[in-house]
Amino acid sequence: MKKITIYIFTMLITLNSHGQSLLPVKYGMKIGTNIANFNSTTNDGVENIESSPMIGASGGFYIEIPLNDRWYINPEIIYSQKGASFNYQYTHNYAINERDSHTSNQELKLAYIELNTNASYKSTDKLSLNLGPSFSYLLTTSYSVTDKGEHDEQETHEELPSSIYEEETLDIGLNIGISYYISENLLIDGKVNTGFMSIGEVSQEINTVDAANNPIKTNIYNLKNKAITFSIAYLF
Repeated sequence: MKKITIYIFTMLITLNSHGQSLLPVKYGMKIGTNIANFNSTTNDGVENIESSPMIGASGGFYIEIPLNDRWYINPEIIYSQKGASFNYQYTHNYAINERDSHTSNQELKLAYIELNTNASYKSTDKLSLNLGPSFSYLLTTSYSVTDKGEHDEQETHEELPSSIYEEETLDIGLNIGISYYISENLLIDGKVNTGFMSIGEVSQEINTVDAANNPIKTNIYNLKNKAITFSIAYLF
C-alpha cells in the first residue's frame, strides 16, 4: 500500500509538471498613456509646490511567463514619458532696498526606459492582479522656467538667476495594477506606479554667496515620480 501511495504521488507530480510545461510563454507589445505627476518635499519653512499632471506616452515589449495556471511572471521593457508642470512663490530682498514677490512657473518633461518585473495572479480567466518593482533609467530631460516678479516691469533691480534642476538618472519604484483579458491574446490593464527615489532637485539661487563663495540656494524641492498608466497589450 505504501509503495502504491508513493507511486500515485510521484505520478501526480509528474503529470502536474508536464501540464505546466504545456502552458505557452507568450510575447507581445504594449502601448498606453501615462497620467504623471510628482511627489515633492521641501526645505524647512518653505511652502511646497503646486503641481499639475502631465499626459505622456508609454509603450514597449511584454512577456507572459506561466508558473502554473494561476501565477505568471510578466517582464516588460517600456519607453515611458513622465513629468509635470508646477509653480511656487518666493520673496527676494534686493540690494537696492527693494523687496519683490515672485512666481516661478516650471515644466519638467522626462523620458525613461523602464524594466518592470510584475508577478500576476489570475483570480479568474479574465482578471489578474499585478504587483512588482520597476527600474527606470532616464533618457531625456526637458526643463523650462518662467519667473515673474511683482515689480519686473519697473526694471529697477538686478535680474535673478533662473531656477535650476539637478537630475538623477535612476529611479526605482513599485507597480500595483489589474489586467482584464478581452481574449486570450488581447488585454487591457491599469496600474499605479510610485517612485521611491529622488529623480532630481529643483532650487532657486539668490544673489548672495556663502563663506566658500558658492551661491546660496532657497526653495529647494526634492521630486519623486508618480503615475497612473492605462495600456492595451497584444500577445502572440
